[in-house]
Amino acid sequence: MDELTCGGLFAQAQASGHAALPVAGKMASKGKASVKIEEDMRIFIHRQIDLFLQDEHQTEFDFPTNLTNQHRAYIHDYVKNKRLKSKSHGKGDGRYLSIYKTSIAAVTHEDAILSLTPQSSKLLLEVQKGYNSDGSRDVGAKKHNAYRPHSTYLASVSPTVPPPLRGLANVLEERKRLPIAQFHDIILKCAHQNQVLIISGNTGSGKTTQVPQFIMEAAAQKNSPCKIICTQPRRISVVTVAERVCVERNEPLGETVGYQIRLESRVKRTTNLVFCTNGILLRCLMGKCVSKFLKNITHIIIDEVHERDQYSDFLLIALKDNLSSHPHVKVILMSATIESNTFSNYFNSCPVIEIPGRLFPIQSFYLEDVLFNIDTYNSSVKDVKRKILINMEQQYGRTHNSVTANMDDETILLMNDILEVCWIENSPEGFYSFFALVEEEISSIDFQHTETKMTALMIAAAKGYTEIVQKLLNMGANAFMKEKHNYTAYDWACFVHGNSACSELLQSALKQSEPPFSRSLTANSAKLLLDAYHTSVGDEKIDHNLIVDVISYICRSQPDGGILVFLPGYEDIQEQFELLMNRVSSSNLVKVFMLHSKMQTIDQHSVFKPVPQGVRKIILATNIAETSITMDDVVYVVDSGKVKQKYYDSLTSTSSLAATWISQACATQRAGRAGRTKPGKCFRLYSRTRLGALDQFTLPEIMRVPLNEICLHAALITKDVSIHDFLNKAIQAPSATSIKQSIRYLQKVGALDDEENVTDLGHILAELPVDARLGKMLLYGILLKCYESVLLIVSILSINDIFVIPSFQGDKEKAKKVRRELGEESFSDCFCFLRAYQRWIDTRPTAKQRELCNRMFLSHSKLTMVHDLRNKLHAHLCSIGVVKRYGPGGVEDINEFSNNWSIVKGCLLVGLYPNVCYLEKYSKTMKTRFEKKIFIHPSSVVGEKTMKRMKDKDSTLWLPSEWITFEEKYKSGRGSMIRCNTVVSPLSIAIFAGPLHLDESECLIECEHTDAMKCKIAIDDWINLTVESKLAKAVLHTRRLMNELFLKFIENPRTHQLSARDYAIVKCLAELLLQEDHALELTNRLESTVGANRRGCKSQDFRWKSEGFKHNMPPYGVRKQ
Repeated sequence: MDELTCGGLFAQAQASGHAALPVAGKMASKGKASVKIEEDMRIFIHRQIDLFLQDEHQTEFDFPTNLTNQHRAYIHDYVKNKRLKSKSHGKGDGRYLSIYKTSIAAVTHEDAILSLTPQSSKLLLEVQKGYNSDGSRDVGAKKHNAYRPHSTYLASVSPTVPPPLRGLANVLEERKRLPIAQFHDIILKCAHQNQVLIISGNTGSGKTTQVPQFIMEAAAQKNSPCKIICTQPRRISVVTVAERVCVERNEPLGETVGYQIRLESRVKRTTNLVFCTNGILLRCLMGKCVSKFLKNITHIIIDEVHERDQYSDFLLIALKDNLSSHPHVKVILMSATIESNTFSNYFNSCPVIEIPGRLFPIQSFYLEDVLFNIDTYNSSVKDVKRKILINMEQQYGRTHNSVTANMDDETILLMNDILEVCWIENSPEGFYSFFALVEEEISSIDFQHTETKMTALMIAAAKGYTEIVQKLLNMGANAFMKEKHNYTAYDWACFVHGNSACSELLQSALKQSEPPFSRSLTANSAKLLLDAYHTSVGDEKIDHNLIVDVISYICRSQPDGGILVFLPGYEDIQEQFELLMNRVSSSNLVKVFMLHSKMQTIDQHSVFKPVPQGVRKIILATNIAETSITMDDVVYVVDSGKVKQKYYDSLTSTSSLAATWISQACATQRAGRAGRTKPGKCFRLYSRTRLGALDQFTLPEIMRVPLNEICLHAALITKDVSIHDFLNKAIQAPSATSIKQSIRYLQKVGALDDEENVTDLGHILAELPVDARLGKMLLYGILLKCYESVLLIVSILSINDIFVIPSFQGDKEKAKKVRRELGEESFSDCFCFLRAYQRWIDTRPTAKQRELCNRMFLSHSKLTMVHDLRNKLHAHLCSIGVVKRYGPGGVEDINEFSNNWSIVKGCLLVGLYPNVCYLEKYSKTMKTRFEKKIFIHPSSVVGEKTMKRMKDKDSTLWLPSEWITFEEKYKSGRGSMIRCNTVVSPLSIAIFAGPLHLDESECLIECEHTDAMKCKIAIDDWINLTVESKLAKAVLHTRRLMNELFLKFIENPRTHQLSARDYAIVKCLAELLLQEDHALELTNRLESTVGANRRGCKSQDFRWKSEGFKHNMPPYGVRKQ
């Protein structure tokens, strides 16, 4: 959230982007304008295509023959972004268009070569000769044996009688004024009589803080034990709600009321009310301890269920399955805009209690209203609007303001003459005749000149006659009326005299009066306006000019109050800001704020502070302002109707972040932001037709995100049913394809066996409070003795990008330069993150850290979160015995190779697989398993280094290695991009990529029609490496040795120690990887001392600094005994 004041902030020219082939920058079609069609047809086409995509069995769909050429052209263009093909058939009236789903098959690429240095070849052969494989460990056979997860207070505390309420009198009075207080008795009665209850309460009703207190206070009065678990979708909500309830009860946090979130707990054995995240409660329902847990629970409250995150939907399946066997447990579902009937039907028609909120009246206007009543820039709309007005005049036999309806022709001519005299003479005396005719009711105060449509008020304003303007306003003159060029009296005052007394009078009049939005449109007129708008603008992109028109209208004609503008993402916010600054009339009359989750802020609370009198607050925000925050001074909402959401294609493992239409529930939430403290207005920049076509609620997260973690949890919970059958019990079940792909992924990484049983690795990953991929990284980091480096990378990837988006266009190049300097020659974003963190942690005190963050475009708050998460993860690993504090397996021991960046990259690769792409040098393109061409995200240091090497137009794409591992792949427009990238050596691919178990007889393939001395190693169905035959078996042998070490480690990580033989294998592997990176001229070492600067630990700060690739590799020291 950045506070930005108006005035010349975007004077600098926009920096031009590079056009390197694989780097995302300008991937739009070259100069080809998108096809525009009318809105109702666009809605129909989108609906048909969405239904087609949702049907897994349908592979082809035919559109009807009544489509026009324009309609078919639009479909051809639209489906290119949907991984669909289209083709038109037939001729004339019988011509129709078909769309097809494209088959997903592995993309072929040229042979990848695994060439090794002589030193590496020699060492590989020595490893093959000196260390035999034990050959007895198979990931598919390993079930959960010695490892047992630890329980938490949340799962083991018995219910106790809560203490009596000790709240302060003023707080109790405040609680009684909440709308939900009137429903106290009925809520307790329904909760007692029913096992499941739904409470639907509008914003501000008080349900979140009051319902658990109602239950607890009733239990205290009856001397009855109770244990209440109340979940929230976000950690920040858990903490803030728990703190608020403690304030209301006048008690310290962690006694009667506490909370538990990831790696942090404030509960005691006597705690009666525990707030936690959905994920925490979900962990308590996994495994064999679920009955013991539910035995000690009296109430479970799931709040904000309308958000439909994957954990809440999963929780409802688990709870529904266990309610019949635990009839004493009461479940309450709460939300602001709940799908009451859907949830009630899911729980056997359970009762629903509706709680009203405290919103003031809100007046909503739609796109057709805005286009007709506000002057817009759009010439097509202006033309249609002019015709509509003429038609109105002809239809009703009068002008649109109706003031001449009862006047004869002579009187009209007389009034025209009087107005002309007022305009020509430079004296206010001409108006006295006008006043006399008005007072005698011969003419209206709003009479318009027949030809010019000028009124007396407009002429007086243009002349600067302040007293005449004041008298006309006192007599009821309409300040909203417009002459034939659509200018008002206020416009004339500003044009002729600038900021004069006249303009101030008129502006005040506009703000104190109602705008002419009461002018109604017929359905046909509204359609004409909308068709003109959509065929000239369309609705795929945000119309920033129209938003400025609406903001200008509010500033000019509406009473004081803040304006909240909802936009999809950062790019739209920045574009809107620039346009607003260019068109604003006075920089000192408005103050603009930008709200976005990834943006840097100096003062986090500045947007909540009041602005000076006479200054209009304008907030440009994403959907973060829908429910997460509330600004009491917002009176006007401008809703673009769009939101950026992430969708996941399970077939191609591709995420897409695209601006899509909001749901009707979200539209209601957005409008509600305008009525918090006084009556408000919402300007919806979409039509009534579009609102009716919106989904009623947002698509549940379980249907649009990867299901890897959910499937692993399902495997731990299910007893006699498959993962697929369990997830099919959801209110809205995810697709069978998504479930199948996630199960295959878990089997590939070794978390599930072929029968969907959870393996040793799966049990450990399920207990670690991070994503399964990151958990696997951590385990390899411990085994391969590079724990500290991997621990920090896992913490950073869990928090997300520690860099911030520059607020100003001119700072973008500076931000790229910072990343280039941090990344050095590593060709790795993760290396860049490590260096940035170390710069931050080495800077003291906090004030200097903030200065560093501002200079290097880092987020101080996120770095603090990374630091805290790192410490908590380490403490958690120590508490469950996976990491020891001292001795063998202790912090020093498992960090012997933490300064070896090459082996750290191996741990990254083993966790991020199958996220791997290959640079095909012949075609100069990068490919993944399913994409023939993929782009590097512009912020990546890998992309920056690639462009740096392209010295002229004929330069080929250059990387030190053909292989890149990445954290995420997502669609952007018609292309796909990869972010958080790291270049890795071919040997790293050969050893760390792919499944835990490879059958040598199947993966070793002799090369045909080539040198008989070479063969191929098939890591999976896409990655094939050509290597010398004598080295192929040595590579596979080394890979097998490493995987056996890992399987041995996860059998019981608490007691595992490397033998002398195992340690020698790890040491050889570290040297192998270091040698290969050295040959590729990649940064391969991190200068470090053990430790992470944790408070309370005796270890020293952990430092990273590249030594470059020109130095000889120092030999590793003798292992400490």
